[in-house]
Amino acid sequence: MKSKVLFSKFGLMLSVVITVVLAGCALAAEMPADGTETYLSYVVTPEWLKANVDKVILIDARAQSLYKGQQGHLPGAVNAEWTYFANMGGKAGDPTWGTVLDPAAMAKKIGALGIDGKKPVVVYGDGGDWGNAGWVVWVLRLTGFKDAKILDGGFAAWRASGGKTDSTTRTNKAAAYPNTKYDESYIVTTAWLKENVASPELKIVDVRTTQEYTGESRFFGERRPGHIPGAVNFPMDQVFTPDFKLLPEAELQSVVGGSFPNKEQTIVLYDTSGVRSAFMTMVFRLAGYKNARNYDASYQVWCTDADTEIVQGPAPSR
Repeated sequence: MKSKVLFSKFGLMLSVVITVVLAGCALAAEMPADGTETYLSYVVTPEWLKANVDKVILIDARAQSLYKGQQGHLPGAVNAEWTYFANMGGKAGDPTWGTVLDPAAMAKKIGALGIDGKKPVVVYGDGGDWGNAGWVVWVLRLTGFKDAKILDGGFAAWRASGGKTDSTTRTNKAAAYPNTKYDESYIVTTAWLKENVASPELKIVDVRTTQEYTGESRFFGERRPGHIPGAVNFPMDQVFTPDFKLLPEAELQSVVGGSFPNKEQTIVLYDTSGVRSAFMTMVFRLAGYKNARNYDASYQVWCTDADTEIVQGPAPSR
């Protein structure tokens, strides 16, 4: 009888150990190994997050007014909207306005959120925004950190799943973030794009609305309406379901691949200030385009520079 009790206790302990080990393996297995993104490396569901919330650092990438608003935020989440990671001195259109901080300053800002480069990070925004969560994950990839993901469907999906919310403002203990260099394969500068804009090896993708692309509308006061020469228009809303979740994998591959058949080509994406295009850079990488890069200065800077050409109308003419 005593041996049966001992065996039962041993079996229970072994089961717990196996469960813990498998959970850890599941987290580790989701990290991209060779730079190729997958749904597991980039996206988590509300159900996954509920099961793993104590194992991750949560970042709310929405505006502070929403984070502190009546609906609250995910319990334990700290707030960092896109401007937290960007040069916001001066005014829109200045050469560095809206671009990412230098690597050393970025490391300090990331560390201040409690991110130590070891614990996984999950970022969420909300449906219909600029893809703010994708911008934060892109920033972390830029610094070399691979284990960051977005919550598919964002805050609305979390609430729809019955997830709890909180109204307490959270700050994490600052950590020493170790990554102080940028992976240049994720980004291009205005100088680089000027030099390469006419290259046949380059595909430039404008992820703004069609009205912005053609020059019909200037929603953000751009100095000159239109688009970068040679750019094709691929509005970001094409990659979402009606409830603002990413399209299923096969459908996403079809939508992106139908417009861009060459997955080996260097693809530079831009919008007005680089936020939507950061999100879409990650989506393109998820669809298999490992050479997708974000032009983070984007059209706001390009159209203000007197030395750059712009094009108006629906055609991607050079």
